[in-house]
Amino acid sequence: MKIRILVIATLLLLTSCEKGETDDTILKFFSKAYKDSGNSIAVAKESEGKDMYYFICGQLTDTLANSAPGRAGVIKAGPDGNMIGSPAILGNTAGSASRIIILGNGDIVCTGYVLNTASEKDLFVWHLSSGLAEIAYRVYNSAGNQYGVDIIETEEGFLVLGTTDVKREPATEVTGNAAGKKDILLMRVNRDLQPFASIPAVGYIGNDEGVAIKKDLSGGYIVVGTTDRSDRPASEQAGTNIIILRVNADGSTTQPRILGGTLSEAASDFEVLNDGYLIAGTTGNPGTTQQGYIWKMPVDIYASPVFEHAIDIDPSSSVKTTFSVRAMCRYKTNSFLLAGQYGTGLSARLLVFSVDAFGVPVEGRKKITGGSGTQIANDVISGDSDNIITVGTNSYESNSMICFLKFRF
Repeated sequence: MKIRILVIATLLLLTSCEKGETDDTILKFFSKAYKDSGNSIAVAKESEGKDMYYFICGQLTDTLANSAPGRAGVIKAGPDGNMIGSPAILGNTAGSASRIIILGNGDIVCTGYVLNTASEKDLFVWHLSSGLAEIAYRVYNSAGNQYGVDIIETEEGFLVLGTTDVKREPATEVTGNAAGKKDILLMRVNRDLQPFASIPAVGYIGNDEGVAIKKDLSGGYIVVGTTDRSDRPASEQAGTNIIILRVNADGSTTQPRILGGTLSEAASDFEVLNDGYLIAGTTGNPGTTQQGYIWKMPVDIYASPVFEHAIDIDPSSSVKTTFSVRAMCRYKTNSFLLAGQYGTGLSARLLVFSVDAFGVPVEGRKKITGGSGTQIANDVISGDSDNIITVGTNSYESNSMICFLKFRF
């Protein structure tokens, strides 16, 4: 099936950058003007470290059935942001790809969901060549809804972080879960995408959802996510909180850690450091001002945070700025990039800024940009020559487009 996504615009739009240098921003929108979104981006590099291609996964509209919901798909773009060839579209049912990674041999793998005949979500893993030719694909059918959130390469194959809402018994105050409530799902698969022995779902009573999985300092893996469970009195902890979970090399898990205060906290991403973990997210109760937030956890995840604080990206303003953080990556030496959304509604724009090792914004490293509609950055990577590349979604009325942004501070 050949699918073509039209490049709707290649514009330097309403770009705000705090650094007074020549602006070489590339801002592009890919869409068939129906239901397209960019959820994750990965970069393939040449041997000397230069960016060759960018792979974007998300939800793409099928041009052969414009009225149908979007499908999981992958776009390949060059360093200039222009699309190379035709995108890869998964199957003929509605779905979306949530995370994409590049393997050592240049192949790509992504995960997400497709809808089954019962209109429930089934988790998938999709293996493609660097030219977007399909190598292997597998849907893991199960009762209820399951979808892939993140995926990481292992010696045996892949470890998939997902979400499931299947009932888990026995359902008591401290074990199990009711049907329809979210649990963290971990799935081990080999390189042929065949699953190993299943890993029991993990979580508390209520909703628990991982947002990212990474290799841990101990040789296993670590998961960070969001839970609506509290383990302290309501006067000390309420709303949603951060959940941290260690995964051993064999896939078995340890007791999760709950982290949070009286405001609702939601995790977005994290980085594994030599001396612990830096977690980025958003805090603020629904209907109130939302702000980015950062936690530094020691290697002992059950100990107190090394530090935690709201992120002030507009220190000169007496009014708190509403913004959210959706993604995080390393940037230069001992600093990090955070990406998300600045503002709300039709005034919401793509937001990218840098923080130091203490989670404090770096002066002159903030960019707010976008066009008409509501924009949000869903993922961010650091490319060659200090380039920053982010992918997200631009929504207007009932339609949405994929946003591609490349710039330097």
